Amino acid sequence: MPATPGTLTAVLIRPATSRRSERVRAAMSHVFRLLGPVEVRPSGKAVNLGGRMRRTLLLSLLLNINRPVTLDWLSEALWEGEPPLSATANLRTYAGALRRVLTTEMKGVGIVASDRAYQLVASPNKLDLTSFEKLTTEARTALAEGRHDVAVQRFDDAVALWRGPVGDGLPYGKPLAARLAVLHEQRLAALEDRAEARLALGRHSEVVADLRLLVGEQPLRERAWALLMRALYGSGDAAGALGAYAEARDHLAGQLGLEPGEELRRIHRAVLHRDPALAPPARHQARLTSAAESPAPRQLPRPGLLVGRDREARFLEGTLTPRGTVPPVTVVSGPVGVGKSALALRVAHAVADRFPDGQLYVDMAGAFHQERAVTAPQAVSWFLRALGDNTTGDDLSLGEASTRLRSLTSGLRVLFVVDNVIGSSQVRPLLPAGPGCAVLLTSRRVLPLDHAEHLTLDALTTEDAVSMLAGHAGRDRVDAEPDAAARIARLCEHLPLALRAAGALLAARPDWSLERLAGRLPRGICELLDHWDEQRIRDRLWASYELFRQNDPEAARLLWMISHQPGTDVSVPRAAELLCATAPCAQRALDRLTDEHLLRRLSPDRYEMVGLLRILAPRDSP
Repeated sequence: MPATPGTLTAVLIRPATSRRSERVRAAMSHVFRLLGPVEVRPSGKAVNLGGRMRRTLLLSLLLNINRPVTLDWLSEALWEGEPPLSATANLRTYAGALRRVLTTEMKGVGIVASDRAYQLVASPNKLDLTSFEKLTTEARTALAEGRHDVAVQRFDDAVALWRGPVGDGLPYGKPLAARLAVLHEQRLAALEDRAEARLALGRHSEVVADLRLLVGEQPLRERAWALLMRALYGSGDAAGALGAYAEARDHLAGQLGLEPGEELRRIHRAVLHRDPALAPPARHQARLTSAAESPAPRQLPRPGLLVGRDREARFLEGTLTPRGTVPPVTVVSGPVGVGKSALALRVAHAVADRFPDGQLYVDMAGAFHQERAVTAPQAVSWFLRALGDNTTGDDLSLGEASTRLRSLTSGLRVLFVVDNVIGSSQVRPLLPAGPGCAVLLTSRRVLPLDHAEHLTLDALTTEDAVSMLAGHAGRDRVDAEPDAAARIARLCEHLPLALRAAGALLAARPDWSLERLAGRLPRGICELLDHWDEQRIRDRLWASYELFRQNDPEAARLLWMISHQPGTDVSVPRAAELLCATAPCAQRALDRLTDEHLLRRLSPDRYEMVGLLRILAPRDSP
């Protein structure tokens, strides 16, 4: 049997105390517990699962909960080396015994057999691993946002779920060993991240003992050694920090023949030079250039042509007035091409005089190409440099950089404009805490942010759409052919992105009548307009669709099928028919598409494709 990945120590996994949160007390009642000895506790008491092979099979199925697992994979997972000739028969025996135990003890849970596969059907919320992953995700979000006390609590709750090594005492082969190694790494990363959060709170002495045990368990983890050195130095033990570096170097050289990495060497140099950045007080004193020494940043791009939107602009200007103790945050959302960025920039310029300490701008580029999106660490670093922070660099963690940004802007009046945001996690580290600041965001989706105002943009009115076309093609030409202008506006779905491209095409073709363009648009609007739009309408629509497909393939598949059926609208029963699914499943997909501004709700039971998406023809079926 392969060695179990890692061992646990009593200090790292503390027993329950009276201070344990309600979250952990609830988590300890999980029906399925695999973060330690495999257990099934339907009513708080472990049931008898039988021999070791049955428990290994259950562990394999729990790690793939609600997904079919083939007999071939299970054979390799349960037996080290070559499975016996009776492997399939044995698996069927083990599965039958487990099925009887589960169906006897609880409802809605069971093992389903299919063509050479087994599947454990149960709610993921019954599994302690689900809670661990949820807690660590919440903790890392809090850590990135600088809410270190929340991060510590979440990590404490997550780590408390571990009762011992996963799969301890069970036989298993290579595929299962690989999965258990991943879980082991997740636990170690959570312990290190928890230490990072505690150090950010100045709890250096408290974390030393835990880190000592961690490096004793995992002497080749350089990050753990780096955290230990910082904890020792921060608690006043510079000699101990240098001693820890020597120990780390001996382990790395003796077992791997390697020298310490750059991070360890950097901390070693900092300890040798008594760098104040490592001392607790210095963590809260950013070495910043004052506003008097650095000119206020004026980063807002030149706004594009904006027609109409007077009511929306007045709303945004009203929300961007700092008041109270929490800086205002406003999110402008809507479908691709509706003019979110143009409106946001126009309003930002209009209110710029309210923010004498600067206007910061970044285009996260996430609405179209996730792989080219600006990351939160990059954006925070750019903002800090623009504000005169001379200490930024690659050696700062996102949490440290985000804390610096909040500290620097706490007494300033700065406007933050963040364009084309993918999701709330991308932008939370950028948010200031100073009551004199304000934030204006644009995103295709509604962002779930605390204390935020929301504005959803729809297409322009016919009058405003024609006026926008005139702004690019010329008022005289539009006035001479009002009916054709209205047709072009309608064929462009009244969307500023398409109207701008149509106007540019007309401006470059002074010999064309508007009627000629209106007659050609229905035969290929994207191909006709792409050449006159530097960002290519089709590419932007396709990239928007692809990004959504990565996050929700089922809903994206429904969108693809809707786009290929006659008509532009769909009902819930029709959506269920297209998906070959139940009405609730179809409703969920329709709601997701509506939240993403890819569909518009016409009535409680009927939806319509939004804008130019109707002419988006995905190249392949999802």
